[in-house]
Amino acid sequence: MERSYLITGASSDIGVHFLKRLVQKSQQTNERCRVFAQYRTSDEQLRAALDEQSHVTLDCYRCDLSNIDDLQAWIGHLREQNVTPTHILHLAAPQFAYMRLKELNWERCQQGMDVAVRSFAFLLQEFLPKMAKARYGRIAAMLTAYTIGTPPKYMCDYVTAKYALLGFIRAAASEYAGKGVTINALSPNMMETKFLSNIDARSIEMNAQGSAMRRNISLDETCAALEYLLADEASYLQGVNLNLSGGDRM
Repeated sequence: MERSYLITGASSDIGVHFLKRLVQKSQQTNERCRVFAQYRTSDEQLRAALDEQSHVTLDCYRCDLSNIDDLQAWIGHLREQNVTPTHILHLAAPQFAYMRLKELNWERCQQGMDVAVRSFAFLLQEFLPKMAKARYGRIAAMLTAYTIGTPPKYMCDYVTAKYALLGFIRAAASEYAGKGVTINALSPNMMETKFLSNIDARSIEMNAQGSAMRRNISLDETCAALEYLLADEASYLQGVNLNLSGGDRM
């Protein structure tokens, strides 16, 4: 079986790193795979992750997931190619920023919900029946450690979108349990990536020093956990929100 990965938010730091590890693994195992990558601004880093000897075929598609027309056009593009992914990795997320409840802008909140939840729902509506028919599928979505225990202050729109996505994941996992398809989530602690561009360096360092591990989580550690959720061996995991908080949240 040739593996095919459908990845949203693929041009993010975590998306590019995941692709690099996938390329490395495919070279080690001599297995070919296809990657259908959604990005919003630039696919330069994605294409740079491949080399002439790569066993990975990359199909990049520029798409604003908060725009319903863009989203449907991407799904149409995939449908025209008769794509039935074996793996779906949902990394797209609303922009991270501190915001008091009284400052909450519903338009911004709705945009975050569209990126995090609506796009994932549309993709699963399109591909879940096909994956179930093939009796195989691995699906994972990126959440946040803030979905475990009490969320922090001043992040109402971001946390709301992530909790909504968790609810959708568990509902879909319940419906498709026993059909050869697993649907799970990963909730990591803070990673030092460009996603945190709106957060000052002092806050990021304070988070690291205040954590049980005395550091923030690395891209390698996060990707390894995602790879596990997408592995054949994870066939008994269903509707799980994997805690990767380093002991901060139990």
